[in-house]
Amino acid sequence: MVSIESEQPSNVVASAAATMVEAIDPWYENLRNKKGTVDSNVMCAGLYITEFLAVTFPLTHGDFAADSQVKGASGTKAKAILADHGELRQFTREGGRTSRYTIKHAENLAEVVNAAGTEAGVRDFTPQDLRALASFLQAWFIARVQKDYFGKQKVSAEIDPGFPVRTTVASLLEAGRARGGNAAGAIAQHLVGAKLQIRFPNETINIESYTTADVQTGRAGDYQVGDTAIHVTMAPGMSLFENRCAHNLRHGFRPRVLVPDSAVAAASQIARLADLHQRVAVQSIEDFVGTNIEEVAGFAQTEVRAQLRKLLELYNERIDVAEADKSLKIEIPANL
Repeated sequence: MVSIESEQPSNVVASAAATMVEAIDPWYENLRNKKGTVDSNVMCAGLYITEFLAVTFPLTHGDFAADSQVKGASGTKAKAILADHGELRQFTREGGRTSRYTIKHAENLAEVVNAAGTEAGVRDFTPQDLRALASFLQAWFIARVQKDYFGKQKVSAEIDPGFPVRTTVASLLEAGRARGGNAAGAIAQHLVGAKLQIRFPNETINIESYTTADVQTGRAGDYQVGDTAIHVTMAPGMSLFENRCAHNLRHGFRPRVLVPDSAVAAASQIARLADLHQRVAVQSIEDFVGTNIEEVAGFAQTEVRAQLRKLLELYNERIDVAEADKSLKIEIPANL
């Protein structure tokens, strides 16, 4: 695994990296298809080749190839490389292992890396400098994965307007959990925000990134409507009740804690332990969003369909405004 913590690039390494990126970038861009997308096998080749570069230069075919595959290529390996750079979202499950194109891309990229590296004087690098160079170039490919893979993926889940809306909300939260990281929490927060926009069209419902803390904005909670402070969390803890909710109560707010349906019992128990169970409302995110949308729709199926689509469209608009990660947008099906 390329180290990204201990190896800091020197000026020589930074200069070499810049020279090599100048050669790698057109190689990568030339692999875009007519729709402007890049196959994940290209990205995998970049992750693997830069991993091998950390220990040897120039790269020979035997350094990275085994039979008709890249050595060690797998979904687990790609995931580990991404995690080493702080990227925890679910990437391609196979990691390019089963595609015959991955090795071809790796072979071509190795030629580009060798030629550009030789021009940049990499042959004279110390092992430490080589690791730093590889880390820099690997981070460049990580950025391509984030833009060209994650940035073009949308949250996909079973969305059937014939089902209760809470079922759709539950499916979207589950899709977020499957992605890992903060995805489920971000989905929950922005679904609640979109729902509030529909329910209170004359109110200004704030739009902030999921990672923005309440104290940074001066808000009483994730959302503040009337004198109610709404807290949205996937994992309720004692500090939420003892600190935020108690603070709300001292300042005249009515706290409401929204959690996944599976966490309602735990949140209610925590509220009881904090001796706030009679003063803090605990409700599932699924019901808070779903029931309200159906009420606004007058419980009429055609209008439920229209309001559900509006919910998802407003959600996507909120992601556009507040989140750098556009892959958090929801794929709106044709049946809405």
